[in-house]
Amino acid sequence: MKKILMLTLVFVLIFSFGVVKANEQVTLRVVTMFAGADPVSEVYEKTIEQFMADNPNVRIIDESATFDDSVKVRIENDFAAGNEPDITMYFTDAQATPVVESGRVMPLDDLIAETEIGDGILPSVLEQVRYSDGNIYAIPITGFYEGLILNVDLFEKYGVDYPTSWDKLVAAIDTFNANGITPMAVGLGITPHYQIEHSILKVGSAEGHDAGFENGVNEAWIEGLKNIKELYDMGAFQKDTLTQGWEGARGLFKQGKAAMIVEGSWAIADSQNEGKNNVTMIPYPKSGPEGNPTDMIAGFTSGLYLSKEAYQDEAKQEAVVKLFKRLTSAEFIKAAAEANGGLPAAKVTPEGLAQPYLDGLNAFQQAENISLPIDAQIPRPAWQEIVKGIGYICADRKTAEEVLDDAYQIYLEVSGN
Repeated sequence: MKKILMLTLVFVLIFSFGVVKANEQVTLRVVTMFAGADPVSEVYEKTIEQFMADNPNVRIIDESATFDDSVKVRIENDFAAGNEPDITMYFTDAQATPVVESGRVMPLDDLIAETEIGDGILPSVLEQVRYSDGNIYAIPITGFYEGLILNVDLFEKYGVDYPTSWDKLVAAIDTFNANGITPMAVGLGITPHYQIEHSILKVGSAEGHDAGFENGVNEAWIEGLKNIKELYDMGAFQKDTLTQGWEGARGLFKQGKAAMIVEGSWAIADSQNEGKNNVTMIPYPKSGPEGNPTDMIAGFTSGLYLSKEAYQDEAKQEAVVKLFKRLTSAEFIKAAAEANGGLPAAKVTPEGLAQPYLDGLNAFQQAENISLPIDAQIPRPAWQEIVKGIGYICADRKTAEEVLDDAYQIYLEVSGN
């Protein structure tokens, strides 16, 4: 009798434990770039809401934000302190080092092979984000392409040819200046990023752009930064460009006060100012003898990382894998690509893309060479030195050579050379 009672008690306890575990509340922290003006933010928010409705025992703390340098530093500090989110969207290029080297993210190859996650992701995309140690740690959602976004209405109003060559770009700058329109909106003081990489690419070719610092300072980089100074001196940018970031530059463009802006596919929707101005995207024009008019900057440089601690936590594993799988599903990737006009990481065909996105995708498909951004190729401290130096170059306080030499010295220190 006592034996029967004991067995009964054991079964009751086992059953009770199963019920508690099944109903146990799980809290997941998630950080992505899908916030603010990012066109995918609405798709992402609805996906998170639906996931919690489908899984009422899961609570998601969404810490998504626009990724400026302060957010990047915060994320890297979280990983260094062992306070990393359960799912993190972060970079997969040179900026991935602090996250991956923290040892706090899961290698995903086995999970992908078992189709536990990443089902439908293009193999070529996964190869592009494979880390230097041979492992895949992140799954991309969409890629991007960059170029020169034009305010079509202004080009038509003033009878200006699209700047498909350096001479046409100079002519456009002169015409727009004469009519009180900012030719090119850019925040050189805070976010000159896209202007830097396009100036270097179109002065010195994809090979020069992609040279990095391994063999010292490439001449194409010097000429590219000099080209920015040349544009600044001819009045190509707004007067307060040295104190502005991307918000101010994009605001000018959206308000119809600027004719051009160098940005990426992620900015097309926001730059249209809710459809009140017509835009298109073309490759940035060739500005040096070695440049190629069709070359573009594009690729997959961000993805979702899965926390090792969350995956190994029996209470969290099922929920975090389920959410990770939802956010890397072909369905979500297709919706994201339709929202931001980016390159889908899965084998899906985005539908209903507006003409500006089709123009940008066509330019991407016609490009002879595709390069990753420079900040994907060199350590961030070295890149930040270049970013910081643009204002000094334009204000005649430093030369392009001095700025790049300072950045190179930082590169040597960081890389241990």
